[in-house]
Amino acid sequence: MKDLLHPISLVVAILGFLCLLRDIPRRRDPATAALASVFLLSGLSFLFSITPMWNYLDRVLGTVNLSVPLAQGCVIALIACQQVVLTYWGSPPDIARRRARTWLGAGLSVFAGLLVLFALLTPSAPRPIDFTLYYAHDNMYAAYLTLYVAAYTIGEVLLARGCWCLSRRSKRTSVRVGLQVVALGAIVTFGYSGVRTGNVIAGAFGISLSGWENFAWTCGDVGAMLTLIGWLVPTITDQAKNVQYRFRQYLSYYRLRRLWLAFYNEAPEIRLPVDRGDPAQGRRFRSIGFKLYRRAVEIRDGRFVIRQYLEAGVRESSEAHHNVRGLSGDELNAAVTADQILAAIAARKTGKRPHPDRLTDFADTDPETSQPMDDIDALLAVARHLPRPRARTPHPERAFV
Repeated sequence: MKDLLHPISLVVAILGFLCLLRDIPRRRDPATAALASVFLLSGLSFLFSITPMWNYLDRVLGTVNLSVPLAQGCVIALIACQQVVLTYWGSPPDIARRRARTWLGAGLSVFAGLLVLFALLTPSAPRPIDFTLYYAHDNMYAAYLTLYVAAYTIGEVLLARGCWCLSRRSKRTSVRVGLQVVALGAIVTFGYSGVRTGNVIAGAFGISLSGWENFAWTCGDVGAMLTLIGWLVPTITDQAKNVQYRFRQYLSYYRLRRLWLAFYNEAPEIRLPVDRGDPAQGRRFRSIGFKLYRRAVEIRDGRFVIRQYLEAGVRESSEAHHNVRGLSGDELNAAVTADQILAAIAARKTGKRPHPDRLTDFADTDPETSQPMDDIDALLAVARHLPRPRARTPHPERAFV
């Protein structure tokens, strides 16, 4: 059972670590680093416990069953790191730093104790499958297992309690759900703790709990996987939102092309210059966020160029026409603005300006905006009401995008 579940858990841990790795340089906070360490240490604990790796370490390091303290030391370390994450998420920075040092010191002390007790064992042969059952009657191993199970159980109890309490205080749904999943995973691991506690007690009475081994490994691995998945929920949610936002930016960029071309074909000077000499600037100019921002600025410049050709009669007739169609509010303003743009561009080509008394402004002037994409949405609304070009239009922007 161990060699069946551990590789699955190892894959989950690796994927989670890679998911968090990109956030470490950007966020630069101890909680993110500690959370990434949880996934790394979890993956190492599963890797050390897989039979082929167990045998490989025995052969290379020349010490039988050294995978036991290595794997369980990683577990103790990740338990301490989980408490560090909760501490930074739920406490002021000064208090969190002090408590984090305490948790890491406690984890290091337990790991040192495990190494000392393991060194006092008398291993005779590699036991990657039934190590606990083989040494269950050894008093020194009973002390080793007692220390490990006690630290493991206390850590999981505190993890379940801390996550549940913190989830009730969190206002973000993804964080709240993720912490509750972590708490559930910690509770599932109690099955592993119970069996290992039973191994210590049963060993004192000469009883074997071999029939419970599969149950212990199942609870340990399933609980660990739930815990890792729970920690990932907020990160995956944030990254999914970022992907959605970037996709929306790409879509908006290409949907604004029709409106941009209407201005560019009449007034090419709206195109903003690009400095190609600086590689850093070049990378910045290639980002979709900057390209979309630049396109919006160029469209606004184009509106400014034709503003002096806006005639009140065009606006009045357009409003009457679209009122008959049933448009109202922002959609009506966008449709009227599209008509104004086409009429003003045509007037500029002929050089015919309206009388000063008949000048007006765009129907969608000063739209209400509260989010970064609101201004883009207002331009998109106008672009939707422009007629599609009949023939294929050249791509002047390819020279500078």
